[in-house]
Amino acid sequence: MARRILITGSVGFVGRHLLRALSAMLPPGDEVIATALAPLPPDLPCRQLDVGDAAAVRAALRELRPTHTVHLAGLASPPEAARRPGAAWQVNVAGTINVAESVAAEAPGGMLLCVSTAEVYGRSFLAGRPLDEAALLDPATVYARSKAAAEAAARDILAEHGRLVIVRPFNHTGPGQDERFVVPAFAAQVARIRLGLATPVLNVGNLSAERDFLDVRDVVRAYGEIILGSDALPAVATFNVASGQLRRIGSILDDLRDAAGCAFEVRHDPERQRPSEIPRMAGDGAALSRALGWRPQIDWRDTVGAILDDWTRRLAHERAADGTGPPAAPARGA
Repeated sequence: MARRILITGSVGFVGRHLLRALSAMLPPGDEVIATALAPLPPDLPCRQLDVGDAAAVRAALRELRPTHTVHLAGLASPPEAARRPGAAWQVNVAGTINVAESVAAEAPGGMLLCVSTAEVYGRSFLAGRPLDEAALLDPATVYARSKAAAEAAARDILAEHGRLVIVRPFNHTGPGQDERFVVPAFAAQVARIRLGLATPVLNVGNLSAERDFLDVRDVVRAYGEIILGSDALPAVATFNVASGQLRRIGSILDDLRDAAGCAFEVRHDPERQRPSEIPRMAGDGAALSRALGWRPQIDWRDTVGAILDDWTRRLAHERAADGTGPPAAPARGA
């Protein structure tokens, strides 16, 4: 039977990568329906859908009857969630409830792929070992608490009468991610230095933290493999999406320096210090590997280079558009 896959939050960083991945992974006859909150971008065929509007979500699911629903829509920035806790709970929790209830009522037999976060483990990371899906959820931030609550709500709604896969991706990055996140924040600064738009000084926050980083293209491939392999999965399942390899934040500066081929000074900026910092976040992704054979494939150096090239292109085009100079020569790999 052909699949009909509905995606919420399709125009975001992960959503755009997922659409590209699915176009390559799905067989002919499968259909992908992209949805997003207005305003809709002109470059992407997309239906308007506000996951906060329960009636609209119910009507969309009743009309489309997806076999699979991938719920990406949400407030994804931990610092923004800390500034706007009410909005974080409204979007991340109430939005997930609306989607899960609509799947249960209007797409019987359909699967919900609920995208959570590894941050739900929170203080459990202080044990210092890689955590698997059985680890205690002890979220330490507004964002993480809202995602843990969203998981619980989806599980309660679909446990008896639906199919649910919860994924907990660890830090993922790649081309197209904005400067609210650490790797593109560094890369954008390096790209400005590379183009002569800024002095060779990089402002940074805490460099000692260690994180399990993934390329977003590996992450969305995991989501695609879950969709393709969903018939072989339990009715309710939870998977970490993790590389199993820790990287110190400070080492990313060395990787960017190597990729850019330019020198810069590093200065600590207290404004960039995230609160409630957990020193190490290590993940165990063995369950997903056992179930579907998924493993990360993209080399970290390729990830860093792609992000730096993406920012270099974007900034060069902005520079040309505002009349301050011609576009720079294409970056490595362009």
